[in-house]
Amino acid sequence: MKPLRRYHPTPSREQQRGSALIEYTIVTGLAVLVLVSNPNVVAETLNAIKSVYEAFAYSLSTTFPLPNL
Repeated sequence: MKPLRRYHPTPSREQQRGSALIEYTIVTGLAVLVLVSNPNVVAETLNAIKSVYEAFAYSLSTTFPLPNL
């Protein structure tokens, strides 16, 4: 006896495009909600970038010892 095969219709392109739009809208909405609900997130991110840049600039400004030839 053969096993039963289930029919899985493939969604049309219009349905796939619509679901992608819904996913994009949900993710974008959640990102906006997080940024708006706590404005300190933006300030903390900018402070972290500033701190990393200051450390990078300091490391570039230090002199490296030359090897003895």
